[in-house]
Amino acid sequence: MSLKTSILRKLTNVDSVLLLSVLGLTALGVIMIYSASSPLAGDKYGDHMFFLKKHMFWLCVAFVALIVGFSLKPQFLKIVALPTLAAVTILLILTKVFGDTANYARRWITLGPLTMQPSEFAKPVILIYAAAYLSKKGEKLKQFSIGMLPLLCTTGAVLSLILAQPDFGTTVTLGTIIMLMMFVAGVPLRQLFCVVILAGSGISYLMMEASYRKKRILAFLDPWNDPKGSGFQIIQSFIAFKRGGFQGQGLGDGTQKLLYLPEAHTDFIYSVIAEELGVLGSLLVIFLFSCIVVQGMRLSLRIKDSFASLVAFGLTSMIGIQALLNMAVTMALVPTKGLTLPFVSYGGSSLVSLFGVIGILLSLSSSVNVSGRMARRTIQ
Repeated sequence: MSLKTSILRKLTNVDSVLLLSVLGLTALGVIMIYSASSPLAGDKYGDHMFFLKKHMFWLCVAFVALIVGFSLKPQFLKIVALPTLAAVTILLILTKVFGDTANYARRWITLGPLTMQPSEFAKPVILIYAAAYLSKKGEKLKQFSIGMLPLLCTTGAVLSLILAQPDFGTTVTLGTIIMLMMFVAGVPLRQLFCVVILAGSGISYLMMEASYRKKRILAFLDPWNDPKGSGFQIIQSFIAFKRGGFQGQGLGDGTQKLLYLPEAHTDFIYSVIAEELGVLGSLLVIFLFSCIVVQGMRLSLRIKDSFASLVAFGLTSMIGIQALLNMAVTMALVPTKGLTLPFVSYGGSSLVSLFGVIGILLSLSSSVNVSGRMARRTIQ
């Protein structure tokens, strides 16, 4: 079978529900980024389409990333897992040393005309590496010293670089997903329980050690205690949800984006959706993310290869948990994390990374569909 025939066959067997859900969220994101960012862009840059133009550029790059991800085979991902992890580790170190600082965090690095956030690319890379390691170890995972411990050391070192930026939300999210992958791979529960207890203690200490994290927790518990300071953002988010009601104020007619709600086009874009599109718009977002998670988890269960199955599980969990946390933050169900809403929020590095992830998931689903159909034809 020629390469061209193989690619065409994969294209005709892509998971249409997964693809359409992603495209739906992306289209909604384009509309809402313009709506949410227009006042800030006009006030700060004199161009109401400033952020939209940048987002459209990154969206074009993201579609290239999707095609690249779709062309990658599981065997290749397994081979390059460690070298790619080493590459993103170097990028994270360079970001810490030479990166650009914004809002007291050094998470971005400028490469020529482009500014990128390496931690966004580190997310899928760490999870793919974890999948490669766990699938290779097999029964050895039952022995802590040669099973779980080396993976904890390797991923822990990379996560510590993300934490040092600081990016507490991403660190905790990735750590949680790695624990879930270990559970699925067969790591004994007693080992996982001990690690979770130790990690929980460390997280509790880190949450209270930094003054800005203390303020976030206090704002989460009682935002009205400091309505013009640490509680301001979440109160403005509450107002957006209240104004939206069931039907919403109408697309483009929201007021919280008029420099009242900070990060309206990034971390709190879900609040703008709730205000302008109401409960129906909010539920549509939840429905589309649910479709992605369901399809991704179904894919993980259908794949016979342990590595590919863990990749599907880890990458799907990454999208689902990040979306859940972002929406929960806007409703004050959890403290603020600094996580964007996948496919919807403004952010070039996040968009490119996520589309690459979707490309990989579509490739895996297409391969499963192709092999399944060929098997049925053979039986017939």
